[in-house]
Amino acid sequence: MKRLLVMPIKHDSTTSHSRNGDCLMRHGSAFSAVLLALSGALVLAAQERPYLTTQSPLTLVSTNDGEVNQTYLLTDDQKTDWELKTKDSFTVIHLGPDHPPITRTIYDTVPCTIAGTPTMAMSSDGRYALIANHNWRNTILKQLVLPPGPRSNADLTPEMLQQPKMAAQLVNMLSLIDLSTSEYRVVDRVLFDDRPIHVQAHPDGANFITGADKHFYVHRIENGKLIEVSRNPQPHGLVCFWIHPQGHRLLATQGDPLTGLPATVQWYGIQGGRIEHLTEVAVAHGVRTKLLDSSFILRINPAGTRALICQRSMPGGRDHSDILVADLTQNPPVINAVVKQVSDGSESFAFHPNGKMAVATGLGTDHNCIVVLDMVSNPPRVLYTLDAKGIGQGIEFTPEGDKLFVGSAIAGRIEVFDVIGDYQLRKNPWFLNIGFGHNSLTIGPRYSPAK
Repeated sequence: MKRLLVMPIKHDSTTSHSRNGDCLMRHGSAFSAVLLALSGALVLAAQERPYLTTQSPLTLVSTNDGEVNQTYLLTDDQKTDWELKTKDSFTVIHLGPDHPPITRTIYDTVPCTIAGTPTMAMSSDGRYALIANHNWRNTILKQLVLPPGPRSNADLTPEMLQQPKMAAQLVNMLSLIDLSTSEYRVVDRVLFDDRPIHVQAHPDGANFITGADKHFYVHRIENGKLIEVSRNPQPHGLVCFWIHPQGHRLLATQGDPLTGLPATVQWYGIQGGRIEHLTEVAVAHGVRTKLLDSSFILRINPAGTRALICQRSMPGGRDHSDILVADLTQNPPVINAVVKQVSDGSESFAFHPNGKMAVATGLGTDHNCIVVLDMVSNPPRVLYTLDAKGIGQGIEFTPEGDKLFVGSAIAGRIEVFDVIGDYQLRKNPWFLNIGFGHNSLTIGPRYSPAK
């Protein structure tokens, strides 16, 4: 068996000090690296703003219907307070990468209503907002006792249209707001002989289309005034619509809400400032869904290939409604798919710029949600639901797709969700305060005057 020989080590003070020095230098370098990393982390933390930011300068506009908010207010004896006290308003929010949200709510200058598509129009440069109002009301809202003063078109004089204040609840009117200054003045008002339900900007950046119960109207803005380009008769009733991203077509849900008669889906052509009816869009045989008398509000995806249609745009608290899917690549288009039992009524949709994700707003009160849809699958499918404040209305992604904004009619706020990856949403603890009774939301660039 071999013996292990252990040789004694002679300690040399010079060698020992040198080695210790090398060791200290190595430890010192590592410590410096840690300090540098910590310093960098602290710098990054300091660069994270203590407020809500967006990647580019943006403007959000929310309209807020005092009537719908009033129906949730109670008297001292815990009964519904039917005397209208909540004012109609609109809220302008400027967002950007280097400043906190700049928010202002203006009351009693623009009447607005929750009945209709929960978006409005903004000019392509962000200077103007257009807001529609009409006199159609459901059974609950008809019970409200309106304050004294003008209420309808017949009560207005030309002088009243020039005044800053406009509190007439039942006017059929399109209002034009100048967003270039912090006063947010109403610079023009146009009265209609029928009910303007929804206004949307045409993709050409010059025209604006308003859908009413008897006509489609096309307007331009010239020197701060709305100039009518055309009015186009249509016989299919109250209308919610969306313009195809190519600008040559328009898809509409139409009918007479809450009469028991199912709504219809109609396909229109747009050419040279004129709008003409092309065909009705039917539910394909074998698709297990149907249109209801509350099947209103829809949205076309940015690719122009599909449209999502709300089966029930009324809260019910009794069942979960479907989302109908229309294939716009066929001629004529057809409703050939359905997403079953999504939520307690649905109100609107937003499509993420990646083309993969869409989000639907729910209409529940206490039990409410937003619903995330996978648009890559065929048919689309529900991925998950997230908690959201009651009666979700307007919903928009930022152009970069990093944030989602969702307005609530009950909470008087716009909730913010951060986007992570292709499909994940995470609720941001910060939200945006707006007027009571949110009913509509639009997003656009922050106006910057030409130099």
